[in-house]
Amino acid sequence: MYLVKKIIDKCEKSASDWREGASGGRTMRIEQADYDKEGKSAVIGEVLRLEEQGLFTRVKWLIRGSDAERVSYLVEDLPRFYELWRLEQPEFVPKQEKILVFQKQIRKELEEGFHKGWIADYYRWMQGRLERGELPRDLEKLKIYIPSLRGIDSLEEPVFKRIFSKKWLGNSKVFENEAENHIITLARTYCQEIDEGMDGKTVLSQLYIEEYAQELAVKGPLKIVLSGRSIDLSAFIYGTVLNSETLKHCVLCEEQTEIRRVITIENKANFVSAAYEPHTLYVFSHGYFSPKEREFLIKLREILKKGRHVEYYHSGDLDYGGIRIFEYIRKRIFPDVKPLYMNADILEQYKMYTERIGESTKQKLADMEVSEEMSALKEKILESGCVLEQEIIFTV
Repeated sequence: MYLVKKIIDKCEKSASDWREGASGGRTMRIEQADYDKEGKSAVIGEVLRLEEQGLFTRVKWLIRGSDAERVSYLVEDLPRFYELWRLEQPEFVPKQEKILVFQKQIRKELEEGFHKGWIADYYRWMQGRLERGELPRDLEKLKIYIPSLRGIDSLEEPVFKRIFSKKWLGNSKVFENEAENHIITLARTYCQEIDEGMDGKTVLSQLYIEEYAQELAVKGPLKIVLSGRSIDLSAFIYGTVLNSETLKHCVLCEEQTEIRRVITIENKANFVSAAYEPHTLYVFSHGYFSPKEREFLIKLREILKKGRHVEYYHSGDLDYGGIRIFEYIRKRIFPDVKPLYMNADILEQYKMYTERIGESTKQKLADMEVSEEMSALKEKILESGCVLEQEIIFTV
């Protein structure tokens, strides 16, 4: 069945021959490499059998019965070639059948609908790809990817990764081992909440899948209500942590009159070392805020803007990642945020402590659109080729 398999492979790689109802005549050359690989007598024997069965409409013989140069067949007869191959390989599934099965699955998912539009966008893109006859490389993992995406669409609260995997995939480690990287790639491509600078763990956090409980560290005169009790966090002058359950169940007090400044800080050491100020709320950003943290801070912003002026600042690394985080906070949480210790003068002042930036990162920074507040720092980094970690500012 060497030639049968070769014809099927050629059909499945074509743009349209694999489609039901395709028609037309095709030819295939028989090369010396075919004789070398399968054996000349076996190849010629197969040519004679297929010619006798009428599957080869024409054979161009160099020497009849012992040396063939080219065979011709009809696309309409491809189902018969498939039948012959499946006698030898019963588990073989034709491309047309695979595509129909996948198209049915996608239609079903889209008909059920999605709360998160980016998942539907991905499936619509996949529909177009299937229509063109392009099958996913990891087709066998669809039974993992599809329930994973359905599970992600259902999430409204953070869930631990292994609990998510157990619920939706039946095993606590399947998601991490077989689906995680694919889901991260899809989210980077289709989900607008994902920023280019986010690492894989942060991407999953934006999808409400956590490796461990979220913790929002704060320091300052923030007031919350929890289980009916009013709590003034100014008592924790060295800072405290609001874990994921606290964020879920607490309510921000409408009276936050002590807060005059909100400062988000990227680095934990800098957050811890920041001296308590009675009118400043410090928030540790740990990179990118999770959805629940972001929601909490947006609610705080809405409360703070009622009847008074509050200043917003962000302090982060003076590099590509730090600038991306600043821009993310400006676009999605605090539109009026200003940089704190993030400017060209600071970079120049501490230049003996800077590090060289890689060319690929330098190019990404050059291509990045930034706000007016970050433009001078961006140009300084590109000019000098150097970046600075924010810890240096407070430790030297």
